[in-house]
Amino acid sequence: MVETLAAENVTLKQLILLYGLELVDSEEFFREWQDDLPELTSLEKQLLDQIKAGYINLRNYPPLL
Repeated sequence: MVETLAAENVTLKQLILLYGLELVDSEEFFREWQDDLPELTSLEKQLLDQIKAGYINLRNYPPLL
């Protein structure tokens, strides 16, 4: 029998533990979303890397409320 969980009761940490989810940091992941786009400047790449690092940090270690 399939177990169904309400989305509001599930955390990302539970999904990682239950289903072995892992971060894929490959340039080739979902390549079709990246084709035919203009080239980014060096500054744009640096800013996106900072945003990505901040997002991953918040996702892994959410702030205590």
